[in-house]
Amino acid sequence: MPTALVDRAGVPYQDREYWVSVLLMCEAAVACICCPIFGYIVDVSPTRQFPYLLGLILLGASMVILSIAHTIGLFIVARLLQGGATAMVAVAGLALLTDSVSFDNLGQVIGYLGSSVALGFLLGPLIGGILYEKAGYQAVFAMAFAIVGVDLLMRIAVIEKKVARQWLLEDSETSQSGPHAGGYNTFAGASEPSDSESPKSKKPALFLIIRQPRVMIASWALLVHGLLYAAFDATIPVFVETRFHWGPQGAGLTFLPSAITAFFEPYFGYLSDRYGARKVTLTGFLFLSIPLVCLRFVEFNTTSHIVLLITLLTFIGLLMNLCVPALYVETQKVLEDMERERPGIFGKKGAVAQAFGVQTMAQFLGLFVGPLWGGFIEYRFGWKNMSWTLALLAGLTAIPMLWLSDEGEKVRGVEEGEEEEEEEEEEEEERTRLLNGEGA
Repeated sequence: MPTALVDRAGVPYQDREYWVSVLLMCEAAVACICCPIFGYIVDVSPTRQFPYLLGLILLGASMVILSIAHTIGLFIVARLLQGGATAMVAVAGLALLTDSVSFDNLGQVIGYLGSSVALGFLLGPLIGGILYEKAGYQAVFAMAFAIVGVDLLMRIAVIEKKVARQWLLEDSETSQSGPHAGGYNTFAGASEPSDSESPKSKKPALFLIIRQPRVMIASWALLVHGLLYAAFDATIPVFVETRFHWGPQGAGLTFLPSAITAFFEPYFGYLSDRYGARKVTLTGFLFLSIPLVCLRFVEFNTTSHIVLLITLLTFIGLLMNLCVPALYVETQKVLEDMERERPGIFGKKGAVAQAFGVQTMAQFLGLFVGPLWGGFIEYRFGWKNMSWTLALLAGLTAIPMLWLSDEGEKVRGVEEGEEEEEEEEEEEEERTRLLNGEGA
């Protein structure tokens, strides 16, 4: 993007960093605004497929405008549309995933989704930089349109569980089967209320969600996560070009080690399922401050300093990816607790997508602030000051992680104590038989 802005939009060379930050902030701002709106649309929509396709339309429109853009105004319009597309895909994708898997391994499955998202964000500069340098600007969009075409086929091919049930069985009782039937989580030992019996709160679901402290803590952590990503997106390409004299290809390759760490995110999700969000996120943010503050030691165009930068970025990516699945699952756990206490509190449609909308809104708010934070501080006060301020932010974020859930023992009991559960079930059945006998 820095090179394209100069070559196609006529942006002065010295203003590249400023306009890159503006474009990133435009996309993130629209996504931030759209996330809660799209979350509501996804929850009330009969299926998740329609919002998915709407996101693809916005994405395709943004790609067309970017491919023909020769003014900074068109670049901004394209990034605004891209922000809407990103928000819709993030919210609808997470909701569709939550509908499709059991809660016990939700963190691990979100890890797979997180790997895809992180790889997309991080490999974009790599692939785009190589194609731009080797084959020109339009080659980048030839690849983009091919990906959109594959994307269209995959979204049309999606068959949701609720749709499959309608095809297989007309009996309405079958809608109560599955981990997230009816658009929201059902719970063991709690029957799903009918529409006439549902104690749905008069307050909007979004208002109920944002009142939960654990939701706000997890959302703040995701905001910091997005801020760090965006700060590096805005500063690293210009930094390596200025300090190491690298072109777009070299700048893209700088992100490769961090991208590789995203492959571990499913395992990190497994850890969150097993040990709970508190331990995972506290560890991640505490240790994250160390490589962030060490970035200040990267100063000269020498092999040792280049290796140091790549190593630090790798550890930063690893620790950031460690926290993401746990943070997303934490909000769904809050919804589980609220539904367990008051079954039907969110109504028949539920609020799964709206909860994800709150979290993705926070993450995109971080993506909006990140270029401003990273670009402004690095430009005004230097690389070293940007480094320690980001490290301080990560260290302070570790403190509220102590208030997140810590249900590792419960999860381990599922995995390692199945015999104990079976014994408890047998004892419960025996008590029921005895009570029935006494009643007779």
